Amino acid sequence: MTFSRTLLSRQSNTVSSARPTIKLIGAKANRYLSAPGFSGQVIAAGTQSAYIATDNGNILAACPMDQQPHPRSFLTDLDFSTIHVGLRTSVEGAELRFSNGIALDLSDRQVWNRQPPVASRAPPPQTLLSRCEELFLTALNIHEGENLGLALPILMMDGDAADSGNLRNSTSPLIDAGIEQVRRLLPLCRRGNLQSVLQLADQLIGLGPGLTPSGDDFIGGLIFMSFHLNATYPAERWWGSGDIGGLLARSELMTTQISHVLLTDLAEGQSHASLHDLTDALLTDSEGFVASRHVGHVTAIGHGSGWDMLTGMLAGLLPVVCRV
Repeated sequence: MTFSRTLLSRQSNTVSSARPTIKLIGAKANRYLSAPGFSGQVIAAGTQSAYIATDNGNILAACPMDQQPHPRSFLTDLDFSTIHVGLRTSVEGAELRFSNGIALDLSDRQVWNRQPPVASRAPPPQTLLSRCEELFLTALNIHEGENLGLALPILMMDGDAADSGNLRNSTSPLIDAGIEQVRRLLPLCRRGNLQSVLQLADQLIGLGPGLTPSGDDFIGGLIFMSFHLNATYPAERWWGSGDIGGLLARSELMTTQISHVLLTDLAEGQSHASLHDLTDALLTDSEGFVASRHVGHVTAIGHGSGWDMLTGMLAGLLPVVCRV
């Protein structure tokens, strides 16, 4: 998962002699940069993001203005071609400085921080069920690409039907292996058996290419949704308890450093803006739920990460679909 195209429209910033600025910053990233004596090093860099590991073990990301806000990212008009792995970073006054002389103005940054849905505003379970069904069907109808969204046809099947359901094979053996692991998890998801899901999740963590493997994104989306369901509907107990801390401890040894911290955010109910928008729309008693808009926004994340996370979120909704 890389930080993706945003729900915010790109602001027209002309590249001139003006110093680049940080426009919007996630609450975690702001806390890291505000810590006394902040320093770190660029550990990954590309045209759409640069990841900085702080000297005390945290990670934050610099992203272009056309990407989605995230708790540990900041959006900037920086020319990313000037940033490379190994650059040192520090904060001096109101500037984030890189060791090659680039400096970002911090003085006018706005902090982005999303609050979870409130239980007192949750819709009736039947309304939530209707929204879930619309979301499932919309995702199934518009799915594209080689990602774990290929497992969508079996998410709403029961038992033997899901076991025997035929799916289109991916061109990637890793994706095919991930789909088989998803198939094994689904009966447990329908029962809301989080502890068993977490035990089988070890087979998905680290599965797939890139900074954030597909398996990590799927499990993260599932845990993210279970977190918000439990918080918003405590009496329903759709998901049981599970040792999420144990999974995160194991994931630190099984996947990339960047993916591990993003998985930790998801387990805390924090992620990209579009995941929060979808969760708010599902779990708040208001009119105007438009599934296609939310599917489009979530799946804009990365090259396939959005579909992987959305499929995980839908797996996280299975207790609602199966028990209401």
